[in-house]
Amino acid sequence: MEKIFHKKILNTHIYVWKMTSSYEDQIKNPLLKSAELISAKELKNEKRKKEFLSSRIALKNIFNKDLELKHHKSGKPFIKETKHLSISHSSNFLALAFGEENIGIDIEKPQNRMVKLMPKVLSEIEFIEFKKEPSMDLACKVWGAKEAILKYVGDKNLNYKEDIKVKNIHLGVATYLKMNFKVEFEKIENMILTYAVISDKTK
Repeated sequence: MEKIFHKKILNTHIYVWKMTSSYEDQIKNPLLKSAELISAKELKNEKRKKEFLSSRIALKNIFNKDLELKHHKSGKPFIKETKHLSISHSSNFLALAFGEENIGIDIEKPQNRMVKLMPKVLSEIEFIEFKKEPSMDLACKVWGAKEAILKYVGDKNLNYKEDIKVKNIHLGVATYLKMNFKVEFEKIENMILTYAVISDKTK
C-alpha cells in the first residue's frame, strides 16, 4: 500500500492510500490478526477481500496493531482510537477521514455509468441543472457529494433523490433535512475525492 495524499481539516485527518498489493501479499502482513484473516477469507470476491484488509492495514499503520475496526448497525465504521471515522474504497484506492470532527468521505473514478445513474439519484430540479453541463466529472462530484453526506449521517435508509439536496455543486453547497453541508473536492490521479462537513464548522 502507498500513501499518496494527506490533509488536515477541522482537527480531522484525511488520507488516501493506493492499494498496490495483491490479496496474497496482504494476508502476509504481520499487523493482521488471525480473526481478521478469517473474516476476509469468508468474503465473496478478491476485490472485497482487499478492501477489507486494506482498511485495517492502513488504520493499524496510523494507530496501532491492536486496533479493531468495527461497524454500527447502520454500517458506519468506528474504532476506539478516534471519535469519528469515515471510509471509502474504489478502483484500488482507499480514503479515510478520522478525528474530532465528523467528516463524510467518498472517492470515485469518473465513469460514464455515473452519468447514466443520475436520473435515479437526482431530484427533478437537480437533474435539470445537471443536464445543462453534463459530464463524467460532474456526475462523479454529485454522486460523491451524496455519498459523503450519507457517510456523515450514517443512515443507509436515506433516499438519495429526496433526502439529500445538492444546491450548487460548483460552490459545494448541499443539505440533508435541516443540516447544511460544505462539500469539497480533490483530484487525485484519475480519482475524485469528496468530503462533506457541516457548513458552519468551516466558518
